[in-house]
Amino acid sequence: MEVNVLSQMMISELTGYATKFQNHTIAYPKILAALSTLQALKRKQLPLMPLPSLAFSESQILKDLRLMPVDDLLSEFRQTLITDFGIWHLPNQRWIIDLHHFIAGRRVLEIMCGNAIMTYALRAMGDNIIATDNFAWQGQDIQTPKPWTQVTQMSGLTAINTFPFDVVIMSWAPDTDTSDVTILSALREKQFTGDFIVIGEKNQATNSKKFWQIADLTISKTLNQHHQQFDFIHDQVFIVK
Repeated sequence: MEVNVLSQMMISELTGYATKFQNHTIAYPKILAALSTLQALKRKQLPLMPLPSLAFSESQILKDLRLMPVDDLLSEFRQTLITDFGIWHLPNQRWIIDLHHFIAGRRVLEIMCGNAIMTYALRAMGDNIIATDNFAWQGQDIQTPKPWTQVTQMSGLTAINTFPFDVVIMSWAPDTDTSDVTILSALREKQFTGDFIVIGEKNQATNSKKFWQIADLTISKTLNQHHQQFDFIHDQVFIVK
């Protein structure tokens, strides 16, 4: 399927539902949030705020059966982000501001950056950040990487052994290998005293089981206040030692 075909189809359907449910106090905000996010991403813009939960409860659907097809459509939202945009973790502009203040002028290295939308947004705010990815995910859900900004193609381990940094960001590391463990071990060997920011769902959708077992985790209040789940995946922002 051609790039952005899924998102364009979803935009078309959501536009129709937005008109149909414009007076529905529960459905309309969900529809509008998903619709505006897809339209923003097509313009290389992030959503302004965290998305609300896009799902409906069973009681809500039973009360209004017209919501069933809307619920089915919104359940495909994350897969559309992955397939059309190469986005596994969806930042929002308010959260990027929180991250920018947390970085506070320090040198940043983003590893496993995907299409580098986070780096793109941080660079727009003037942050000194290097983005790296080995693009091992190309040809899977999304066929061809299309980074929003410059990315250096290399593994995370090579990156932390190559560049100077005060902050490391790793979001949505795969749960299919232990590259995250290798990186954490290397940072410990370096006696890294900066901040290792990890974004993922503990013991579930992201990262290896061993990583969650050996990582010393702190849930950052600052970096989670504008970071919330919009579907069944509860990813959070951790500071890892």
